[in-house]
Amino acid sequence: MKILVPCITCMKDAAEIFRTTGTSPSAQVLSAEMEDTGVVYVSCNRGHKTAMLHRNRKHQILFESGCLAFLDNYTNEAVSSFSAALERAYEFFIRVAYRKLGVSSALLELSWKQVASLSERQFGAFVLIYPIITHESFKRPQKISELRNKVIHSGYIARSDEVFEYAGTVFSLIRKIVQALQDKCSIEMWAEINEAAEMQRGAVPPGMDWAWTARTEFDLRTDLTFDSWLTELKEERRS
Repeated sequence: MKILVPCITCMKDAAEIFRTTGTSPSAQVLSAEMEDTGVVYVSCNRGHKTAMLHRNRKHQILFESGCLAFLDNYTNEAVSSFSAALERAYEFFIRVAYRKLGVSSALLELSWKQVASLSERQFGAFVLIYPIITHESFKRPQKISELRNKVIHSGYIARSDEVFEYAGTVFSLIRKIVQALQDKCSIEMWAEINEAAEMQRGAVPPGMDWAWTARTEFDLRTDLTFDSWLTELKEERRS
């Protein structure tokens, strides 16, 4: 997945020039590949090598990937990314729940290996753990699995209106999952996020400039719908 990111060293240089001279040179923005860890390494034409670290978890990154595919009219690719985003949200919930329940990360990893490539079993594990944490059941609309399976297993060509509705439902479900974690496991949720962030930072070579970045579509302090988020993303792409 390629995204646009600035060169961090160029940004620092530009800030220093503005501080001393009052002029503001433009920093380079480049298209670069994101690693599976959420780290983006950038090499600019001035010879700088820097890193941008996404604090967002994988469900957020995949959801944005689905949005970008949808905006480019790649409907099937969008469904695949939205579906993967929801599945990673299930995993995120399970990982935070294990922390809340005091289960070791080593035991989680041993257990997860048995379902790592089996999406329906992952959902089954999530459905059983969700009530333990929230004291209510989790209801997933049947259409979520139906469209996913038609696209991925039957080669169905999804219409734009179908994908828009599908994405809106996934958006609401992920926000519901994040809201449950915020309400019931806020400390553990941030511990999970921060641990992953430390692993990202540890992967950056010594001496390399780096910076954090994050999206806000699942930031519960903002009142968003999928439609408003997509509009925001459209405007960002135009600028």
